[in-house]
Amino acid sequence: MPATAPTRPDVLVRPAHLTGPGGIDLPSRLASEHGWFRPFDAPPGLVLISPQERLALNRQHQQWNLTGAGGWTVRFCDRVPGELPYALISAAQDAEDAPAAATAPITGHRATVMLLESGWSGFNRDGYRLVSAPDRRAALSWPESAPDPGPALTAATQRGVWTVQFSRNAPDHLLTAATGALLRAVSREPEQIRGLVPTATRKADRGGNGPAGRSAAARTRGGASHPALGHLPPPALPPLTTHYSPAGPARRQPDPR
Repeated sequence: MPATAPTRPDVLVRPAHLTGPGGIDLPSRLASEHGWFRPFDAPPGLVLISPQERLALNRQHQQWNLTGAGGWTVRFCDRVPGELPYALISAAQDAEDAPAAATAPITGHRATVMLLESGWSGFNRDGYRLVSAPDRRAALSWPESAPDPGPALTAATQRGVWTVQFSRNAPDHLLTAATGALLRAVSREPEQIRGLVPTATRKADRGGNGPAGRSAAARTRGGASHPALGHLPPPALPPLTTHYSPAGPARRQPDPR
């Protein structure tokens, strides 16, 4: 009997902001787990819309754009840890059946408390409110005066800066969901984080059988701000030239025949 190849263990890593996008296939998971689909007459750039046709996910030039029927947007790039957009998109879909949550104005209060309770530090600089990670490589930033594009989660990794930019009218629970995902340990294959995070990690079973208490985190401690964050926050992501808005005419699902 041939020998069975050993299962390569994943690694649970914290802080998540240093880990890169990982292996999450966002469109595939939204389609298989949440019923998202691409209309047969979809315009260029549209990836998927939600089953209720009130949310749309667009992609152009390595930038993703989540749009809600209320006119709000969340933009993020390919370097964002995949757990963040998955968490906020799931939260957006869950709130479609909870109008109060879907329309609560963005304040960032809950997200700020979550970060501060996790050891992040709050301060003001250059007209922005900032909550910075202990390693100074990530921050929640918010302009204090007009023009106000809304809050942003930003981090600087060895492979570049990533940003999740929320419009000023985005629902508050989306920022909360993304912040929660940012604070949790994430699962990565060793080659996915090579050169990105410190090597002081413990391995967990790929199937998730190892308890979280045995797997732990790679932490970066102390130190000055990463050079890429020297002028936090970065500019808001430029608007996409074209995108599908779920506030437009209703789209029909493909004819299965």
